[in-house]
Amino acid sequence: MWHITKILRATSFTFGTYQVDTKHSTITFTYHVEFKFGIVKTFTDQLFLKDVKPELWEKVPKAVLESTLQALLLMIGINYWLAFPTNNIRIEGFTLTRAQARFWETLYLNGLGEFFYLMQIDFRNLIKFPYDDSVIASAPVRFERPKRILLLNGAGKDSILSAEILKASGAPFDFFSFAPTPAHQRIAKLVGAKTISVNRQRDPWIKAIISGAYPSVSTFTFTATLLAELLGYNSIIFSNERSADFGNLNYLGLSINHQWCKSSEAEKLINDYIQSFITPDISTHSLLREYSELEIVQRFVRYPQYLYDFTSCNTYFFLTRLEQFLLRKNYWCNRCPKCVFLFACFSAFLPKKEMINIFGADLYSKKRLLPFFRRILGIEGFKPLDCVGEPEEMILAMHYAVSRQEYSGEPAIQLFEEYFPPDYNFNKLARRAFANEPK
Repeated sequence: MWHITKILRATSFTFGTYQVDTKHSTITFTYHVEFKFGIVKTFTDQLFLKDVKPELWEKVPKAVLESTLQALLLMIGINYWLAFPTNNIRIEGFTLTRAQARFWETLYLNGLGEFFYLMQIDFRNLIKFPYDDSVIASAPVRFERPKRILLLNGAGKDSILSAEILKASGAPFDFFSFAPTPAHQRIAKLVGAKTISVNRQRDPWIKAIISGAYPSVSTFTFTATLLAELLGYNSIIFSNERSADFGNLNYLGLSINHQWCKSSEAEKLINDYIQSFITPDISTHSLLREYSELEIVQRFVRYPQYLYDFTSCNTYFFLTRLEQFLLRKNYWCNRCPKCVFLFACFSAFLPKKEMINIFGADLYSKKRLLPFFRRILGIEGFKPLDCVGEPEEMILAMHYAVSRQEYSGEPAIQLFEEYFPPDYNFNKLARRAFANEPK
């Protein structure tokens, strides 16, 4: 696949500065890329924290704030480094310890695994963050925050389920949205939760050069950490499922996982970094980690008030703002692997008529989608590079749909029955998929 580095190679990449405009609660990050003949291009990225009043910046201990902004500089910089990957990495304003450098190397490597695969980039010996063994990291600063939760609103079924779980427990929480869309706003209104929002403006040049896969949840986590410091939250919660630990393929010895930034490995890695190098008084974890994707759907359908409003098809986020605004209910492209997978999961628990009303189509009847069914079921190839669950979840979901006898003879069902006859051990799959609550 074509990549800008095929014709324009960087000789060095420098993480530059971060500047806070406390009056407008805006943070500006700079990155410098050097090419041959001493040519340097500077990129600028900005975060806009609209809910943060100017005086709140002064209440955060300097050591906590600086450590967080340094982490954000390195985290947001991943979008610029991936456009011009080079092992000649420099950091302008501070020095990392060996442990910190290893953290960022691990995050960049795994978070960009899919990108390396798609672009056929040899990542070996490519990611080398500079460090100084003589530098001793300062002890993380205690900064006790109120016992409140900041919950990421992804506008989908997962964050809605987490919100309902928190509401039932009586735990105080607010939503956090990164570049909120009309779908985020609609869900927040239905849930009845306040939203803390952050907007981002990437350098226009980088958007013109490349659009690559990057660890978005990791970016959200460090951004939410800053919000927790400024606005008073001690817990950052995500809604990442157990299935996010299941990868897609192997490339040059690296396990490629489209959902790595949602995995338990990434979650623990970042939580440990926050508590070791920023403050031990803010933590992050997923509320749904113990659940399979199929069990999450089973629990979600108990809240029918959301069935026509949640947005779990990722192509929605590539629509124009006008298109998003004009949509009055949930959006399904019905062409991507995630739509196929979730149609199967929901068909396990909802009647066909309601499925068609929600999705706008019967995906089991679409012959053009059979290649996706084959891959998600594990019949051939590797799991699509999208937010889909494990093959056993898909098998079990379609088994339940078949048992409803509403889709008999449809192409995807015929494919399923060819490979998974009635005597297949579906009970074994159920014990795994519903470890917490059998269907």
